Amino acid sequence: MAAEIILPVLNVVLIVLRVINWVVLFWVLLSWVAFFASQTSFRWRYRSAFNILMQLNDIFSRMAHPFLKPFRRFLRRFDTAGIDWSPMLLWLTVILLEALIGGIQRAVLRATAPGLF
Repeated sequence: MAAEIILPVLNVVLIVLRVINWVVLFWVLLSWVAFFASQTSFRWRYRSAFNILMQLNDIFSRMAHPFLKPFRRFLRRFDTAGIDWSPMLLWLTVILLEALIGGIQRAVLRATAPGLF
């Protein structure tokens, strides 16, 4: 009975974690591309493409910032030489949470159907 409630909830949590992972990955890549585009003549040659790139960067930045904020607060105490390690820490945390939730799912499945696993 409990497995019918727990497994769908865990699946939703896994989907949310994967979405967070992809949003942060796209934001990191877009921020690199936007930085290098702003430092070259791309900015003036292709203004409309550059504006679209900056708007996408802003959108993904606003989506990723709430998830990165706790890690940035934690890393503020350390000298990181100007490198933002918060996306990497978030990525590692998401991977650990996915592994933990996967283990919980397997344990629930074993408890409900012991002959299958």
